[in-house]
Amino acid sequence: MAHDLHGFFYPTSVALIGATDNPLKPGTAILENLSHFKGAVFPVNPKHETLLGHRCYPSVAAIPDEIDLAIIALPAMLVEQEIDAVRAKGIRRVILISSGFAEAGEDGVRMQQRIGAKTKQMGIRVIGPNALGVYNTDNGLDSFFVSRERGARPAPGRLSIISQSGAITVILMEALARDGLGIAKAVNYGNRLDVDDADALDYFADDAQTGAVAMYMESVADGRKFLAAAKAFAAKKPLVIWKAGKQELGAAAVASHTATLAGKYGLYQAAFRQAGAVEAYGFDHVIDAAKAVALMDYPCVGNRLLIVTNGGGMAVAASDQAEVEGFTMPRLPDEVRTKLGGAFPTFFGKNNPIDLTGSGRNEDYYTALKEALPHYDAAIVIVLMGATTVTEDATKMIAQACHEAKKPVTCCILQGLGYTHEAMHALLKLGIPVYPSPERAVRALSALRKATKNREGCK
Repeated sequence: MAHDLHGFFYPTSVALIGATDNPLKPGTAILENLSHFKGAVFPVNPKHETLLGHRCYPSVAAIPDEIDLAIIALPAMLVEQEIDAVRAKGIRRVILISSGFAEAGEDGVRMQQRIGAKTKQMGIRVIGPNALGVYNTDNGLDSFFVSRERGARPAPGRLSIISQSGAITVILMEALARDGLGIAKAVNYGNRLDVDDADALDYFADDAQTGAVAMYMESVADGRKFLAAAKAFAAKKPLVIWKAGKQELGAAAVASHTATLAGKYGLYQAAFRQAGAVEAYGFDHVIDAAKAVALMDYPCVGNRLLIVTNGGGMAVAASDQAEVEGFTMPRLPDEVRTKLGGAFPTFFGKNNPIDLTGSGRNEDYYTALKEALPHYDAAIVIVLMGATTVTEDATKMIAQACHEAKKPVTCCILQGLGYTHEAMHALLKLGIPVYPSPERAVRALSALRKATKNREGCK
């Protein structure tokens, strides 16, 4: 039996109530974004006969076809009567884009409560209000009211996003698209009149396209429900959570944003640990951790870390961060030192870190990793592209060694201007996460290690 949220991501037909050609209204951008959807789209607006090549209907009742999903983009005071029309049409799923509900004061709270009671009685599931809704790379469904000119969409990938904030949803997707990391699905549930974080986790746990989830949250609606869903999810797939509203000023901002209470941060930390989630501590960290858990095919089962570099100073910085994150850096086994001594010049560093110096070549990275990585749990590889002996081909050799050893590797690539960008994207395509600083590469690998440990603990 299909999960109840499946119909939000895989409808065969969508009605957009509040479709328009006014560029200042959300219905315009949503209709443009729905042009990528593989199913049928039915705009609803009594003022238009056609919109963007679609026949436009005066009401949802006038649509001759059955409708799986309704997207309502109307002023808040018109929503309640539209819910009655949706019910009469037999539609069981609604994405409520409209704002002006609980986040807007007491009148909005009462209006949201009335709609919530009505939809529950009618058996209608609702995402929103004050929400963007869903994005699905599998079928092109995009209910966001942010145009693609103003917010890039990632290519298909294994990561899914759950976010309480619409702005954070869009910004995360833009950052992932810029870095070349794809996603499977995204959902922004806003004021969570009905569908909440736990529902989304429950759905993604069994979604074939989702390999990991990155979540932004400000609060939870039901602590027990969330904990059960998060623990069940983390037993199957990595879960990275960025909790905002940790301090007094942030908590006050949460209350004005989605009319919810942020809660005591210590309780959330305990819940994340109990659930087996990896906590991210800010925007960069959630992006970095998401890259690691979504891209890497190999778990990080221990804390023995190898560092390979062509710049000694960067390896020192990585080593400092490794200790902070709980990694150890055992020296190379004697047999590995002997093999590397026969393959490398005498001035290469044959300890841990392995320092290839500014004379290191592409193939030297492969040799170092091939001989040493099997003796460690994971590796950090640092490449300064400014060295004339290193080219973009180094990325292929690093990835080859990683996949041969079946061990997780994160990379830090620096210098080289255009070379850096090309090398970073080449590594991502080969399944290796890459970062702009050694500290971030270590923290990302630490997130993968925590996810591995947590998943085993949950099982």
